[in-house]
Amino acid sequence: MSKCMLSILALLFANFIFFSSFTTVLADENEQANHTEPADIAPKVLGDVHAKEPTFIALPPGAVARFGRGGGSDVAVSPDGDLVAVVSNIGVWLYSAYTDEFLSLLASKGKNIPSTAAFSPDGTQIAIGYRNGPARLWSIFSESTEAELPPFLHGSPATRVTFSPDGKLLATSGWGNIAILWDVDTRTVRFTFKHEDAVRAILFSPDGRHLATGSLDATTKLWDVETGKQFRSFAHPDYHRPLAFPSGHTEIYNEGGIRCIAFSPDGKFLATGGLYRDRDVKLWDIEQGEQRWSITFEESAKSITFSPDGRYIATHFTADVVHVLRIADGTAVPFDLDGEKWIGRNERKPPAEHTSEGIRVSFSPNGKHFISLGINNIIRVRDMETGASVQTLTGTDGYTKTMGFSSEGEYLGIRIRHENAVELWSEETIARFPHEMRVMTAELSGDGALLATGGRDNKVRLWDVETQKLHQTLSGHIGPIQALAFSPDGTLLVSSGMHNWEEQAGDDGITYVFSSGKGVVDTTAKVWDVATGENIATFEHLDAVRAIAFSPDGTLLATSAGRTDIRSTKNWQDITTLSTVNATCLAFSPDGTHIAVGMSGRQPTVQIWDIATRKPITTFIGHKRGIQSLAFSPDSCLLASGGSDGVIYLWKVTPDR
Repeated sequence: MSKCMLSILALLFANFIFFSSFTTVLADENEQANHTEPADIAPKVLGDVHAKEPTFIALPPGAVARFGRGGGSDVAVSPDGDLVAVVSNIGVWLYSAYTDEFLSLLASKGKNIPSTAAFSPDGTQIAIGYRNGPARLWSIFSESTEAELPPFLHGSPATRVTFSPDGKLLATSGWGNIAILWDVDTRTVRFTFKHEDAVRAILFSPDGRHLATGSLDATTKLWDVETGKQFRSFAHPDYHRPLAFPSGHTEIYNEGGIRCIAFSPDGKFLATGGLYRDRDVKLWDIEQGEQRWSITFEESAKSITFSPDGRYIATHFTADVVHVLRIADGTAVPFDLDGEKWIGRNERKPPAEHTSEGIRVSFSPNGKHFISLGINNIIRVRDMETGASVQTLTGTDGYTKTMGFSSEGEYLGIRIRHENAVELWSEETIARFPHEMRVMTAELSGDGALLATGGRDNKVRLWDVETQKLHQTLSGHIGPIQALAFSPDGTLLVSSGMHNWEEQAGDDGITYVFSSGKGVVDTTAKVWDVATGENIATFEHLDAVRAIAFSPDGTLLATSAGRTDIRSTKNWQDITTLSTVNATCLAFSPDGTHIAVGMSGRQPTVQIWDIATRKPITTFIGHKRGIQSLAFSPDSCLLASGGSDGVIYLWKVTPDR
């Protein structure tokens, strides 16, 4: 057994023992705690609690560790205020509302990806809506944790779930232009409520007699839950508008809709907030069916909250920007954000420990460190012997897609800024490379001496990192640049193109994009001599090439445009073709005999192929969204995969070792 695997197994065992002991001690301490303070939920028994460090729970087959807990899409708080549920791509995480301590993971199964969650009024169940499957009810405090509702009739992603005040009804909404009212006990559909566009918000009235549905069709409707009939309809302005592109194609865009709704405590008023360009907050008299007032803000409100006495309404824009208005006439009133708790009742943020990772993964050349780049522009360096984080680098504005190493071995992020510039950063910005066009991708050579950038103008630019001067401009692609890869010795660069699209600047300052299936597609991968800028080889594919990789010794080149082609770099002749599908990233094993392929689709998959036999020898399934990068450990005992689901997995490559 390799030293790397021994270290990983020792780490897993040590963390399991420590966390099990810690939770036992914590429970004993909580039983003796002074209950004059809000009690933590540790004395309660959660049906799905895992007495383990979250890194090692609910792992897919073949995985030995997980880093990151998945990108969050929703946060819910239990009625008693004890629990916080964070909806992530891989499941719903439960935390203590007081300590932010991890308590449980309600892991999603198969291809299901959670999108929203809501606690039942008694706090014993949680309803979870999935983007690609049925809603499910989970029993939090029993061994039988899961009960499945029939599939959504609209068969589209769920946007919201909510319980009626008595817990007997459950409402769900999705992108299928409808909301569904379910009977919780019988798991049957009671009514289906229709809109002209996706239903973005749903909420029961305080007395449970009506369900409000807010839609992207700019209307909010009130439905009688006993009869299923529409009781009221309140409308915002319609923001549908056509936009013509240079080719003459006209596309209709919806720039409005209902984003948030709220009932007053007595149920007499309904407040609605617009979305996107609709920045109105409106107050409606439900009984009269009339608008009381409307206020237009500088941006659309994220949520609305009524004061407990029903005299005021708070409109939330960010954590620090809140406007409080009088219900009577909509005039603004001064307030104390810290003193008035109901004002600060905004969407709760996930605990700090709920991290999202996964864009790029790598191992240091000596195998001592595992390096990851998260979707939040954070580079983490972990010690492979102990698993501890030894360095954290935080980036700023801009999109950091990849990372590399400087000539001194320093970890660098490659940030693509919105104002058409590329920066190298570590503790601070190290180098800046200005561009006159939109940059699509960037890559650093292995020795950190050269930076390659691919633009919207179909060109590749090579920069000298030390002088920050332009070294070469490489022209020849007919589409924007999609992928770049340097050879291990830095003498060659391979680039690939992508689909062309049209752009049109709107009068609102937003650049709109349109892509037609009939548009030009660059299906080539081009090999360039870095020193001279000469295009020494061009390879045609069936589609745009999304992934490129050199073998560690530089003798093999792999390109993927769905299937994966492997060629010799000595004569550029084909060696083999692997029957992969939707390949998005590649990584050769250290000895060059195997290649790992990350594949997207409804079930993202990682496969390791034997190049000589052209057969897959291992398949790993666990990511919920597209796989972004792959990396073998130097001794080949581990494979790391990073996904756009915000999760990194470490897979055990050789089960017999």
